[in-house]
Amino acid sequence: MTFTVTNIIDLSLELNSESFSMRTPAGFKKDMQFNMEVLKEHDSAEGGAQIVRGVTMRLHAGTHIDAPEHNIKGAAQIADIPLSTFIGDAVICDLRHLVPGGAITAEELEKGVGLIIRRGDRLLLRTDLNDQQYMSKEWQKISPHMTNSGTAWCAEKGVSVVGYDFFHGAVEPGVTRLMNNGIALHEKGILIMPYLKNLSAVNVPRFTLVCLPLRVIGAEASPVRAVALL
Repeated sequence: MTFTVTNIIDLSLELNSESFSMRTPAGFKKDMQFNMEVLKEHDSAEGGAQIVRGVTMRLHAGTHIDAPEHNIKGAAQIADIPLSTFIGDAVICDLRHLVPGGAITAEELEKGVGLIIRRGDRLLLRTDLNDQQYMSKEWQKISPHMTNSGTAWCAEKGVSVVGYDFFHGAVEPGVTRLMNNGIALHEKGILIMPYLKNLSAVNVPRFTLVCLPLRVIGAEASPVRAVALL
């Protein structure tokens, strides 16, 4: 099968050590932000003309895929997941009306994409918050929260990946389990792709999403370059 790509839309956050930052919740043994440095300059006295840079970062920096092991001890790691999961049909559910702090319920998802969702689809949740307010003081407070009925809807519809362009850790009121929606999705075998942006640029109901992870062994997550192919 062949197809023609007329447009490629980047859905990924920039990784820039001067502007990118991540929260460091309780429980971390050490903080690690995104940092890039020059390890070797051009035309150094020894070693030839190349420049070489290195980075230190969490596997969860920027747009990334969380494998089930991120939330469930002993579950699948990123290298265990078939590559076909990261390339395929996707739909966007417009949830801008749920800002600030609304509930992503089964009813909201059904209303948004119920007529076009297919088993195996990648579901991207749009609020546009990451485009302008990523990691602002209000970012967490105004992001919608996925409910238990929303995660159950994703499982029932056979969604393979759920992507977010807002704070994906927002918890349903009354639920005490930390990062509940992430755990609930992973328990159902659904992958999570946080820190998307630019979903407003996709103007078709269905498209091809490519979000290939690095081939990292023994890891619960990997950065990805998420793009929409139209």
